[in-house]
Amino acid sequence: MSSSASNTLPPAPAKKRRRMAAQRLLIVPAATLGAYMGIRGADAGGPVGPLTLFLGTVLGLELHVLLSLALSRWAGMALVSMSVGAGKWLGSTRAAGRLLVFRLVPIVPFMTCLLLVRARKWRLWTAVAGVLAVEAAVAVATYTIRPALGAGFGFVVLAVLLSKPGTPMSAFWTLFRLPFGDQERRLEEWTYSPAVLAATKEMLAGRIEAARAALGESDGTQRWLGTACTLALAEGRFAQAAEQANELYTRSEAAQLKAGALAVYAGAMADGVAAGHWQPHEALPQFAATMQTIRDTQPLLLRVTDLGAIESLLKQWPAQAAKQAANAAGMAPDAVSRARALCTQAVALAYLGRAAKAREVLAAAERTAPGLARVAVVGQLLDPTAVVTTS
Repeated sequence: MSSSASNTLPPAPAKKRRRMAAQRLLIVPAATLGAYMGIRGADAGGPVGPLTLFLGTVLGLELHVLLSLALSRWAGMALVSMSVGAGKWLGSTRAAGRLLVFRLVPIVPFMTCLLLVRARKWRLWTAVAGVLAVEAAVAVATYTIRPALGAGFGFVVLAVLLSKPGTPMSAFWTLFRLPFGDQERRLEEWTYSPAVLAATKEMLAGRIEAARAALGESDGTQRWLGTACTLALAEGRFAQAAEQANELYTRSEAAQLKAGALAVYAGAMADGVAAGHWQPHEALPQFAATMQTIRDTQPLLLRVTDLGAIESLLKQWPAQAAKQAANAAGMAPDAVSRARALCTQAVALAYLGRAAKAREVLAAAERTAPGLARVAVVGQLLDPTAVVTTS
């Protein structure tokens, strides 16, 4: 492998001011109506009105999850992971070949992650329309009996409908933009082939070797490329991960894919330096530039990954890094992301002189995602006599 870090991500695309008149026409009155219904419903509920409103919101969210799951096959979607509860990660297992995460706060009984496997425009449209129609009917019927409860159901309908209205695969985009023009082509980069879907399930569960076996040769899609670069980073193929992330960023239209490419590229730069694959002066400028791109375009990444913690370590702020990494590990959506954050937390703890705790956290990372290259890299940092092998 070349030791050069010359494959940089393109500059962040300029933010375009797009007219979204149709969205505004719906969003403003809908948000106003939702706020009015919630306040009126809570008032009508008496002393327990706010609690009933909260209960209606939770029930409405769960209804949305279950209806979406029930219609997923019709819509061309596949279930890849599940969670019970919300908030901090308590533990995980595999159920029917899928990751199942248990979380700290039991207010949300069941959540799912569904991915598109068959791009069928009208099936997807009817599924989204059907789910929202049923939810709206339940909200109206409940509101006539118990206003606070019905307002909670209605709030979920509005939240789902108004969430990222211009983004492909969102409810608003599916209902009001997908049927027109050439918008159906946007579904291509959201569609997973059987091999990529199988590899994604394994990666989410932290089964890196199984993911490599399932992925197979390139099918030419962005989804294959996204899974391949994530797998390359997990296995310690830093240059390949950076190159593929660069290509993914360049080829993709979807903000989600661009965000994933940025995260992989930054991770490859940081891990490559830690493993001695690149010298700091070669890769850290690219890391810093990519972090700035993330701040400009995808700031949420800094809260749901350990990239912010890595940056704090580079700035020699280990206490802040330990806290950020612990938060990222607790909120991680999948096993590999959690294991990477635990590794970063271990490094920060070692810098703080808590060697025993650092080894304990690193052992948890290894259990979470066996074979993760970062575990070996961090193990060498904690014990310089250890041998680490990366490509």
